[in-house]
Amino acid sequence: MKNSITALAAVIIWFLTACGDGDRIPKEYIDKQKMTAILVDMSVADAYGNDITQDNMRVPDSIRQEKVKVLYKQVLDLHKIDAKTFMTSYTYYENHPDRMKEVFEMVQADLTARKAKLGEPGSESAPLMHRLKIIFPYAEKAIAIPTNTDTVRPFVKRQP
Repeated sequence: MKNSITALAAVIIWFLTACGDGDRIPKEYIDKQKMTAILVDMSVADAYGNDITQDNMRVPDSIRQEKVKVLYKQVLDLHKIDAKTFMTSYTYYENHPDRMKEVFEMVQADLTARKAKLGEPGSESAPLMHRLKIIFPYAEKAIAIPTNTDTVRPFVKRQP
């Protein structure tokens, strides 16, 4: 009788400790906030890379995919993460769908906030480039618009 109570108590303690850290991410993986920031930047890189045109002609998919790979590498460099660590962490999140869902919800919220910050293309609060694109799709190539943005390495933060 005493052994069965001890065994029952051990099983209860084991269950409590096994379920206690349900929301904690192991240290060898990227935490939710950093993973969210990386995935937001990768989403922007993907959109940027797929929007590439060359002299008003669409670029072949293979060239765009290579450009997106370069942008992804820049994103990982910006966040000081190597590809192996990112893929290991991404696999971890894939194996834990509830955590992956949380991360993707945070990514979606961030991207929605960024889009709302831009405003509608026709509104006066929208950036000039964004407003002009509604009328002139290739506004970024116009001479009158400043082109001081770095298009070669768009995800490298400049030092002041």
